[in-house]
Amino acid sequence: MTHFAPPLPDNERERVRRVADLCYRDAVDDEVLDRIVALAVEVFDTPIALISILEEQQQWFRAKIGISATSTSRDVSFCGHTILVDDFFEIPDTHLDPRFRHNELVTGAPGIRYYAGVPLLTHDGLALGSLCVIDQKPRPPMSAAQLASLHHLSQLVVLRLHDLRAASFIDRPTRLMNRIRLEEDIHRHLSQREEPLLIAVDFLSPGFVNDIVKALGYSFSQHLVSEISRRVASLIGPDCVLYRIGLTRFAFIKPRDECLSTLYEKFSTAFAIPVEHDGIPIRAQIGMGALELDRHTIDDRDWVRLVVSAADYARDRGIGWARYQAELDIAQQRAFVLLSSLSYALEESEQLGLVFQPRIDFASGRCCAVEALLRWTHPTLGPVGPDEFVPLAEKTDLIRLLSVWVVEAAIQQTRQWRDAGYDFKVAINVSPCDLEGPAFTDRLIQALIRHGVEATTLEIEFTEGALIKNPAECRNQLTRLRALGVEISIDDFGTGYSNWTYLRELPATSVKLDRSLIKDIQNEERDRRLVITLIDLAQRLGYKVVAEGIENQANFDAVKSWRCDEGQGYFIAMPMPAEELVTWIQNQAIVGKAIHCDPPSGH
Repeated sequence: MTHFAPPLPDNERERVRRVADLCYRDAVDDEVLDRIVALAVEVFDTPIALISILEEQQQWFRAKIGISATSTSRDVSFCGHTILVDDFFEIPDTHLDPRFRHNELVTGAPGIRYYAGVPLLTHDGLALGSLCVIDQKPRPPMSAAQLASLHHLSQLVVLRLHDLRAASFIDRPTRLMNRIRLEEDIHRHLSQREEPLLIAVDFLSPGFVNDIVKALGYSFSQHLVSEISRRVASLIGPDCVLYRIGLTRFAFIKPRDECLSTLYEKFSTAFAIPVEHDGIPIRAQIGMGALELDRHTIDDRDWVRLVVSAADYARDRGIGWARYQAELDIAQQRAFVLLSSLSYALEESEQLGLVFQPRIDFASGRCCAVEALLRWTHPTLGPVGPDEFVPLAEKTDLIRLLSVWVVEAAIQQTRQWRDAGYDFKVAINVSPCDLEGPAFTDRLIQALIRHGVEATTLEIEFTEGALIKNPAECRNQLTRLRALGVEISIDDFGTGYSNWTYLRELPATSVKLDRSLIKDIQNEERDRRLVITLIDLAQRLGYKVVAEGIENQANFDAVKSWRCDEGQGYFIAMPMPAEELVTWIQNQAIVGKAIHCDPPSGH
């Protein structure tokens, strides 16, 4: 024998969408709903009471008493019949009703003999499910008063479901709408064939907010957020809904013809006055992004992520505001893939490798040093240049791991060259963060000891930017290295601060003139005079001077004639693997003139 499955209501498609909107299957238990079913059991003196939600294929119980199951198939559900009525559905004795006498919920657990339920109706008449009471023995029909009580409880259930849904839309600290609500509203605009402008504005970088929390506490940051949201709300107008979608990031929707430059100017003017709490002013760092919503790709795009990427792009580059551009998003996704892959590459020895570019002594013409340069071959993206992945790594702690990897690989290779009888120095580039504490220096010393390499065979290259954050600690670590015999070279010299007071206090042994100073010395008189002056001043202070970026014979001859000590560049030699370097040195055992090597394409 079979039971009678409930038919589908005429508005089933719309009803199911509303269920998905208001009723989360994975929602945590709610005390209010639990108390409602407990009250139903007490009022109606039944062992079982349920708040049943009807999906396409199943019914599941948002709250329940007296039953262990959490869901059943919809085609055996009594509540599937309840949602077809507007008022009340009651079965005094299931054994006497041909629709239910063979139902598995009657013949098996929980053994339903009596059922009474009312639909959970939204304001526009869509039934989400039902509130029902169940007994395991037959009962007489409900009285009018009992029916009224059941209706009243069902209305409380619907109100609570709406409240829970509304609460999921609210950012509690600010009481603004949140990202979930923004995504809902975007979908609503697009489904109504509207294509407005989505705008996101961020006022402080995440790193700076983190510093604020560490220094001044979470409460201070929340006060800042409240003040920022107040100002923003006053700027966008009372008819525009404001959403909080990040720490200090907000979003709103405007007509497509909104003038973005004018809007940004309003923000800039309003936030020219620092945001203040407890007498401490915080200056905003505004980045605004805009994105035109497109109803033709309604289900295919993460609109909020895209507009946020435009806002971040604008702030990172100091341009104020920017429209979303697909190519920028592709670049950001690539950056994320690279960062995600880099930690694995550090463990996968086949991906990372070193190449070495020779440096020659102008007086003798021989190779006096090589610079170790990191290379990465991604398993799917292929070769990735250091100009792309090193700046990404410098935004994370991965840069420290990369530096340690380079140190270990370079010192190990140095040991092999020493064993083969070669005595040139090996230069290693360090990141500014490597000099912010003793960890990097400690690891370098350990590697020298482990491989039995003399510190005098090593040279550390650092840029003047390392002095910005913590000059005292940077100086301390460089002094430690120099005391061991490690050579210290200031890289990219002439393009940074070139603060002679700082430089005089550093234990540096050489400076490397930046390639940008060298490339136009044949055509630019000012560059030529600057290079000559820098060489003279640096040598007077006791520094050895290295010219890098030498890419033609004329520049080679010029810097040599100005008594520059050493030179490096593609005209002299390309970066090359360790085994090729040995061959190059053997072929240039006594070099009176630098060999010519065409630079690679794309350099």
